[in-house]
Amino acid sequence: MSEPDIGAAEAMAIGSRLAGARVAAAQPARSGGNNRVFRLEMAQGPPLALKHYPSDGRDRLGQEYDALAFLSRHDISSTPQPIAKDADAFCALYQWFDGDAAVLHPQDDDADQLADFLIELQKLRNAEGARTLRNASASIFSPEEAIAQYEQRLDGLRRASDDHPDLRTFVDGSLVPSTAAAIQRLRQRYAELGRDPAADLLPAHRALSPSDFGLHNALRGRDGRLRFIDFEYFGWDDPVKLVSDTAIHPGSDLPEASANRLIERLSSAFEAGDDAFAIRRDVLYPVFGAIWCLIVLNAYLPESRSRRALVAQGGDLTVRLAGQLDKARRLHQTICQRDPDLTPR
Repeated sequence: MSEPDIGAAEAMAIGSRLAGARVAAAQPARSGGNNRVFRLEMAQGPPLALKHYPSDGRDRLGQEYDALAFLSRHDISSTPQPIAKDADAFCALYQWFDGDAAVLHPQDDDADQLADFLIELQKLRNAEGARTLRNASASIFSPEEAIAQYEQRLDGLRRASDDHPDLRTFVDGSLVPSTAAAIQRLRQRYAELGRDPAADLLPAHRALSPSDFGLHNALRGRDGRLRFIDFEYFGWDDPVKLVSDTAIHPGSDLPEASANRLIERLSSAFEAGDDAFAIRRDVLYPVFGAIWCLIVLNAYLPESRSRRALVAQGGDLTVRLAGQLDKARRLHQTICQRDPDLTPR
């Protein structure tokens, strides 16, 4: 069960208590599917951001607050500084960033700015406090874990696809055959190299990952620089998953050239310290692509948050579900164009 959204009056009261200063006004801003953010106008001083989290069984507040506190302690200025929190009220107070949603007006240097941040982030892997950070949400530390994550999502979607023949056709005719080929190739490649695809990635080769990272969670300031928000899923992960997720994420919708630029820069950075990075990237990229197709199709699951979000938008749900299916088809096509051997014959 989730706590009901709070209103402006309650946001002002909680904000005043957490800030130890009077809040003059509160305006809803950046409302998302997982949380609600208010811009607090302080009676004195710059505005602050009050974020209200859902109580859905995950400690979103704790994971994000700890992550941003860690980054702030190590002088990362492109993420908001945490100020105070109240776990019982599911609220935390942060520095406010002005800026426009970066995804609305993409720029040529976006891939480099995203890569710069992620490369800078890896310099903190051995910093004080890094080892006590949690694992990222849906982290994977072996190829077999990625396959298991794909199969679990696929099972859930197949149970929901009986009433949707177009969905069933795409899943059984395109997604499953291409991903089966990718998994077969993965296991064959690991066998040739004498590697165990179920073996955990060494801690020394793991990456710090925002997990849900890209232009969809970035603001562009007047200086053109990106500021990054939403670290509810932050933690340790396989860098291959970090690279793949950031390049593929439908929310960012990076053009092919930008995605390739991002992959190139991040691969150079991670390959320097991990001689198996390129092997994992080549065999796992299409598996993560398939997982993203299934995430896009989550809206077909009757109890999913994605479904509730579509319903809340109003209109014809059938049309909206068809839109999600088209999005998954395009994403699958992009993955197959990058790796033609996976295209179903």
